[in-house]
Amino acid sequence: MADKDTIIIEKNPPATRFTPPQELKVSAKTLGTKLVYDLPVANLSRSGMLLQCANARQTPPFIENTLLEIEFTTTLRGQPRRIACFGKVVRKFSENQNLHYGVRVIHSDENDQVEWMSLITTFEKAIPAKVLDLD
Repeated sequence: MADKDTIIIEKNPPATRFTPPQELKVSAKTLGTKLVYDLPVANLSRSGMLLQCANARQTPPFIENTLLEIEFTTTLRGQPRRIACFGKVVRKFSENQNLHYGVRVIHSDENDQVEWMSLITTFEKAIPAKVLDLD
């Protein structure tokens, strides 16, 4: 039992990830630059996305803590919806000869935030979730 001055730090619950039911690509670029990379989304969560790159000749120069401008369009609810946001690369790793970039969404305007949450809610209702313990 902890005394009154002990701080207990609880582990965050695992992130729930959703694999898009159709190919979803984002256009991502380092904040303030012009060179855009079109990258497929491996999975999404409420807080971000996992991007992948299989083309070694067009590998983005993203490293951890890179700030990104991200745009994509989805048609999951019948009509095209454009979502734009800013993200931060929080991890980078290689798996099966593909580079992966874990990106946390750090800012979007109110309309884009509503669209993002609506997209995730659609996934929650329609797609079995994969719960991954990332710690």
